[in-house]
Amino acid sequence: MKTQIRLTYCAALLLAITTAGLAQTASKKTPPPAPTGNGWSGASAISPLCQPDPTRGSQLNDMAVNASGAAIAAWDQYTYNFGFNASIGVATQSGGKWAAPFTITGINGSSLSPRVAIGADGTMAVSWTYQDPATQPTPQQQKIQVAVKPAGSTTWTTTTLAQGIVGGVAITQLVPIAVDANGNVTAVWSLWNGAIHVVQSATLPKGGSWTAPVTLAPGLDGMYPCLALNARGDAAVAYTISAYAYGTGTSAQYVYRPGLNGPWTSPVIVSEILSSSIGYVSSPLVALDANGLATVAYFSYGVEAVRQLSAGTWTMPQVVLASPASGSSFGSIDLGADQNGNAVLACYIFDATIGVDRASVYVSIGTPAGAWSPQQRLTDPTVPIDAYATRVAVSPDGGLVLVGWIDHYHGNVQVSKLVHGVWGGANTIGRGTAFSSFQEILTLDAASSTIARAIWKNARGGTQTMSSSFGK
Repeated sequence: MKTQIRLTYCAALLLAITTAGLAQTASKKTPPPAPTGNGWSGASAISPLCQPDPTRGSQLNDMAVNASGAAIAAWDQYTYNFGFNASIGVATQSGGKWAAPFTITGINGSSLSPRVAIGADGTMAVSWTYQDPATQPTPQQQKIQVAVKPAGSTTWTTTTLAQGIVGGVAITQLVPIAVDANGNVTAVWSLWNGAIHVVQSATLPKGGSWTAPVTLAPGLDGMYPCLALNARGDAAVAYTISAYAYGTGTSAQYVYRPGLNGPWTSPVIVSEILSSSIGYVSSPLVALDANGLATVAYFSYGVEAVRQLSAGTWTMPQVVLASPASGSSFGSIDLGADQNGNAVLACYIFDATIGVDRASVYVSIGTPAGAWSPQQRLTDPTVPIDAYATRVAVSPDGGLVLVGWIDHYHGNVQVSKLVHGVWGGANTIGRGTAFSSFQEILTLDAASSTIARAIWKNARGGTQTMSSSFGK
């Protein structure tokens, strides 16, 4: 039996915990944090102090930054004061300062799992999934919702792109979202229709209205969709076929849209096909270069990757990150690539060997031709580092390449930088940790060779989103 993936970003949201209410919002008068001495600013709180994690839950966050240094961050906000509900908090950064946080969703029901994007022109977008309260008479509805603030505007407009009954496989439902260089927004999602999970996409042209949803994989039970968008508006989506789709086997599939208004291609299988009795293909990731050629990674017999060489040509699937010992588990797989197709793939691997019993960060570098370097461990195996929440950030110009993680054992948020092909030592950019290791959450993004941002969750005495900035 092949190793099963250990997902960091899980959401078991049904266990209610009674705890303290929301605290005061972060003060706008807080002085800027002192720099850490490694190019990163000191850490500062950008969210209110929210209620703590539920046992076995992991409140998610996301963040994006553009080449001007403008950034947006969003996070889950749980409350158990009157049963369970959840909302989405947001903060924006301009001129190096984070504005006061605000709640972008309603506070009834469950608005969960935010994704964010920001365009070169300053257009901002936040997406999430909404579910009716469990106390509401059936059938409860699940909605795909997106809020957009165009460049130069002060107004957020929220739109429901699709909805259906709550059901299907109990997974964290994300709505990947992206903004191209001209301020056009693309979103993708997977929604249960009563029989299968339907993968769909919609587009918001700058100054226009959202298009009707387009089904990207007609008749297929698709899950875990991910999205990549390049500067000219080409879009790529990768997803996997559900392990519950008996008779078809599981695989990673890929669809592509040339430009903003081009048609979506038919699905292409880019992985091996596994019978559900053997294992499954899951956790797909996709990156797109300036020419519209993709790199796709996923979990199967380890972390595998394929590279698109031309419109109809792909490399064979290759195991890029493999288990160092029997019984190991993988988590927090992440992929980044520059506009030329140079890629970085990272994850943590938990080594269950007796006397080890901890997670280490592993990384590999890919070329536009589809070759991958031997995997390298970034964390020091001689010290008791227990690393989770691995994240990759590669600037479009390729001038800044980062891998970050959270050392749960020491409570450190750390980042390694690639310089002339060599990974540097771990720089600690902040502190704070989650209730348990699999709840660690980190987001990392690089917009240019001199600009990057990181946010993470500090869950001691409550749940608060922290931030550190690299560059202006």
